[in-house]
Amino acid sequence: MKNFFAFILLISLLSFSQDAGQITVKGKMIKAKSGKLYLYEIIGKETYVLDSTIVNSGTFQFKPKNYIKGFYKLTFNNETNGVEIVLNPNEGSVFNITFNEYRLSRNYSVLNSSDNTAKKLHNDKKSAIDRMINQVKRDATKSVEMRRSEVKKLNNEMEIFSLKLSKDYPGTYTSMVLAKTKPVNMHNPNLFFDDINFNDESIIRSSLIPNRIQQYMVSHVKYDPKNNKYAFYDAVDFIMDKAKVNEKVAEFCMYNMLDGFYNTGVTSSDSMWIELSNYIIDEYFFGDACGEIEVSDLMKERASKFKDLQKGNTPPDFTIKDLYNKSINLKSICAKNKYTILVFWASHCTHCMSELPALASWYKSNKFKGVEIIAVALDQNKEKWKKTINDNGFNWINLNQFKVYKSPVCKDYKVKKTPSVFILDKSMKIIEKPKDTRKAVNYLNKKLN
Repeated sequence: MKNFFAFILLISLLSFSQDAGQITVKGKMIKAKSGKLYLYEIIGKETYVLDSTIVNSGTFQFKPKNYIKGFYKLTFNNETNGVEIVLNPNEGSVFNITFNEYRLSRNYSVLNSSDNTAKKLHNDKKSAIDRMINQVKRDATKSVEMRRSEVKKLNNEMEIFSLKLSKDYPGTYTSMVLAKTKPVNMHNPNLFFDDINFNDESIIRSSLIPNRIQQYMVSHVKYDPKNNKYAFYDAVDFIMDKAKVNEKVAEFCMYNMLDGFYNTGVTSSDSMWIELSNYIIDEYFFGDACGEIEVSDLMKERASKFKDLQKGNTPPDFTIKDLYNKSINLKSICAKNKYTILVFWASHCTHCMSELPALASWYKSNKFKGVEIIAVALDQNKEKWKKTINDNGFNWINLNQFKVYKSPVCKDYKVKKTPSVFILDKSMKIIEKPKDTRKAVNYLNKKLN
């Protein structure tokens, strides 16, 4: 993980352009006189901590730093209380924000920033639309078709609003991202990315590129195992041919596609997705498919970790405190048992709570046969986690880092859903990656009997 943060830091410190410069982030908090603020940078759809500062007597100030133009995030005391902002060196060297409520996103203002005026309008509208969509989805009085139709209308409303906003605030980073959310040449696969400047490194500091890549894959890749089995390979090559004009953008695009294909493969029985992941690793990260682009050693290390998570390989080791505050080391546990089931779960996951009681019953009957279970929870509430374990008799090894999907172990294991299951042998090698705990039990029953 240290190498990953080093990579992010390299992007921040080395990728200067006319859209990079020193900014002092400062401001006031009207409703909270003390606490801790965190500043995150946004890379694609992920967020990473850049800095933190203390709120003292209702005021705060981060140390001056160099920032590349793009979306960032401020949070207060915890990750759920946050708001996305724009840091744009072209608007000045001081970013001054006032939060009028304890919940940061509810009521805030930024001095002398058209970019943040546009961003706030977009944030507020999206929050309102998301609330309405959730209400529609929960409305059991309406048919599935009616709910789909209403959700589509709400998404169209958001799209129209975003397009108008981009025209009302020309020249801002927010305007650029919103204007390019929907391709100009939506129905022409050859021109699909022509309105994107891949030489502009700021494009990776929003979800613009991940969304565009996903749109392209859905709209224009016609996979056919008989007649067009290499359609996704061709799509990767097409996108990378566009992205290779800039090393940082190229690295970002290849990693984004690798991550997407790998996670599709986790939930699919089709080996094509893992083969696609390996193609990107072998040809782009370690091969010469990108031509003169030099892929950094840090990015190569990140890519190689995807192979470590494949069947037949050895995943990352870890040491985490258990329910009783005892340090548990994965490698040591594996060495003591024939088989170790590593399962990622959460008490709020309905699939987990429907499967794990049966797994607990099976474990009770088989734990003396050389089987151990390590259950890594993605819970944030410690008391709820403990209560769920005790109420359901989950008497295996229980671990938790209390950071949900941002837990270091979840990032190392590329966990994007629960439950996620790995079966390891005595040497900590992955011998099976079942789709759920029921399949894990079926697999081990054959091994043990």
